Amino acid sequence: MSEELLGRIREIADKPSPESARLLIRIYSESEWRSTRLEVIRALGRFSDARSLPFLVDLITKNEDLAEQGLAIRSLARQKSRGARLFLHSFYPEAPESLKPSVCYALGLAQNHASADRLLADLKDPKKASNPLFLKNLILALGELKETRALPEIHRILCDRKPGEDRDLELALLFSLGRLERDPGSVSRYESRFLEESILWQVFQSTLAQVQIRSQFKLEDYLQKIFVSDRPHALLPFELRSFDMNDVKEGLLIFSKDQYRKRHLLSLRAFSPEVASGMLEELVQDGTEWKSFFEDVIEAGGGVPDPGLAERLLKRAGGESVSLELRLEWMDAFLPVVDFAKEGPRFLKLSEERLATRFINLWSERALSEPRAEVRKQVREFLRLGLKEGVFSRLVRACVELSLDVDSIEKEWGERFKNPKNRAALLMYAEQLAYTGGKDAVLNLSAEEADGLLPRIFGYFEALARAGKLQTSDSKLEAFLKHCMKKPETGLLGVLRVLRAAPFASFKEVVVSALGQKEDSVRLNALIAAKAYPASREISEPLVEFLNSKSEILRGRALDSSLAHTTLVAKRAVIRHLKDWILDEGVVDKIYRDFDPERKGGEEFFHEVNNLLKNSPDHPQWEKLVSLRDRLRPKVERAAGAVSGEVSPEVQDLDARLLGLIPAFAGLEATAKLALRAAEQPFMRSGDLQNLPIDKAPSVLEYCKSLDLILEKHLGQKVLFPKLDRELHDFQTHWHRVGFGEDYPQSDRVMQLLGLKGKIAPELFPLHKAKQMCGTFFNGKILQDRFKIFDGLRAWAVILLVFSRKLVIQGVEVSPQLKLPGLSDEKIILMARRLMQLQDLRNPAAHRQTYPELESIKVVRSEAIELINLILYQS
Repeated sequence: MSEELLGRIREIADKPSPESARLLIRIYSESEWRSTRLEVIRALGRFSDARSLPFLVDLITKNEDLAEQGLAIRSLARQKSRGARLFLHSFYPEAPESLKPSVCYALGLAQNHASADRLLADLKDPKKASNPLFLKNLILALGELKETRALPEIHRILCDRKPGEDRDLELALLFSLGRLERDPGSVSRYESRFLEESILWQVFQSTLAQVQIRSQFKLEDYLQKIFVSDRPHALLPFELRSFDMNDVKEGLLIFSKDQYRKRHLLSLRAFSPEVASGMLEELVQDGTEWKSFFEDVIEAGGGVPDPGLAERLLKRAGGESVSLELRLEWMDAFLPVVDFAKEGPRFLKLSEERLATRFINLWSERALSEPRAEVRKQVREFLRLGLKEGVFSRLVRACVELSLDVDSIEKEWGERFKNPKNRAALLMYAEQLAYTGGKDAVLNLSAEEADGLLPRIFGYFEALARAGKLQTSDSKLEAFLKHCMKKPETGLLGVLRVLRAAPFASFKEVVVSALGQKEDSVRLNALIAAKAYPASREISEPLVEFLNSKSEILRGRALDSSLAHTTLVAKRAVIRHLKDWILDEGVVDKIYRDFDPERKGGEEFFHEVNNLLKNSPDHPQWEKLVSLRDRLRPKVERAAGAVSGEVSPEVQDLDARLLGLIPAFAGLEATAKLALRAAEQPFMRSGDLQNLPIDKAPSVLEYCKSLDLILEKHLGQKVLFPKLDRELHDFQTHWHRVGFGEDYPQSDRVMQLLGLKGKIAPELFPLHKAKQMCGTFFNGKILQDRFKIFDGLRAWAVILLVFSRKLVIQGVEVSPQLKLPGLSDEKIILMARRLMQLQDLRNPAAHRQTYPELESIKVVRSEAIELINLILYQS
């Protein structure tokens, strides 16, 4: 991500508002760079509006990118809004195992005390606590929640663990002790445990100091702070849990309930829900001003989720006779337990629009954490009430915010759209769900009516285009877009957005003209739209000029669109750009991934990249450039003949020899056969010809390549990839279990969790490669880019070691994700070790080391053939 775009995201986030949230969400949806999307998610943690909250919830529940999901969970926790807490509380029990540690910690950060009992139960569950990351986050969350009931279990875990066994867990335990413990002696007894590790020793000293300070405060001191200080901290009442609760109750009697009602409400957070419910009811006096009382309950955050209590308080306030304004205050105070289906007719059918709107606002806040089917049912019931236009419009907007599709809205869409008051909301709904049923109604609007709704209409058509529901042969739509061009300040940008996914041929000149505009916003959208016209030389020529732009954003978009173009103008410009930016990691990676070898332009691109390699022998991305060059290599006639079935006598001899070495050779795919033929050729020569002083490094590469191809076919396509499609979250969870949940996994810990200590030398285990692969599993790209991820023998060795063996983690047996019949755990380790050793022998051959002697490659040959036979036999 460019510094320019990063600065823009942070600038927008500095002024949180619904409009700013919508702008950030658009940047997320349009971004090609994952780092940009992550920055947007991070920025949304500063918001708490009705747009950012459902967006983050959608990311968490519908995304396949574990890193994005985890960051969205943290951003939701940072918002600390009631809606966020309600969602996290309801999502935690059903969250996938790969997300559970993140949700668990988020409950602590969001101060979701309603989840404390559930977290405590999980802490005591040996099976659930066997996941190291989950256990660490449980302990951290309970510390954040000031949950003193966790102290005995925290001490037990600390005593049961060997010093240094899990440094991250020990840090978490110390953190929570510092938040919860009041007895310095209970902490100082661990002093000798942390003497050897400097960082742990410093954290221990800090923890001990916190506990010593806390031990000096008495119950009276905390009560004084809660009731007398100007702004008592929201967590202060939880310090009262360290004392006898009967003494706490007695202490509260010192302070008048009339004078200190707000502070009494705050202090209720120290008590269990059952006790707090009774105490809350006792705060009600004769002559209570109920509106003020409910407002104080909301402000104190002490709304006890007890339906019976809520109903009793409403009855004491006047029951059915209370005003609708007061009833809304009551609903706000006890939102988690309100029966909205029961309250709906009261507000949506009989009341004024202002009160109905507030009712829907409260309903949508709660609906975010409820099952989708139940929420749809409620919407259908609301619509049966015959809503007024303004109320209907607000309900539709709420469904948009909740990303909720409701058939009843779609049935009424056409009729309701006739009323101008409803059009903006209905267009938002149609955009959110790419609803095709509204297209004709929009195109039938008069020019005057359409002009007032252009931003919404463009958003709607853009959504239809992205969903593939717009036909570029639609003459009526084409005429409408041409009419919109008459509004240059809004029309051009809107049309360009539609053209991104619906490239009307008649609008090529519009794109070319827009590329020449001065406004950056117009040029940026034109660059994105240009990608949709890959065969247009008229667009390619002005497009490639932006590859030299001073703006990183424009330059990046120009490269992305140029890579999509099939014209020689664009392809030559991309190769020139590669030369100019050969030291830019992002540019090299982008061209390596997207420069399409099938859209050929002759041999020139192969020679250009080959020259780059000669001029950059120490390039940090050497292997990517080699791979790019090899993709562009002109196909030789021999390979074409072999694939088509035209076999020469020489090839027949090779195949006969290989069939003797590899019994299943005849059934291999053409690419694997080609690689083996090329590898075996030096051994087909007789006598002195075998030892001619020529480099035999290509033979090493081809043996390893054939093994890689066979692994991809027989382990990847037959076993691994189908299971990935069905059970990605299970694979992500397994990565967590074996120590890859942290940003910087420790080699010793990973080796221990994988049960490899004493079986594989630590320096042989490819930790860096495993971490790279883990990232692609976590971000969900493994589902699209699997053929790029498993790009070597070391990658397959990692898969075997991590997913194909039975493990014992924290005393709990974990079954393998990939069961390979006939291969014991010991055989799998041996096979993985041999694959890694072969990779070590192959790499020098790929990096310009020569092998003039035939004897020097025999080890590679015998190992490769033996492993190929083992894989084919097992499959």
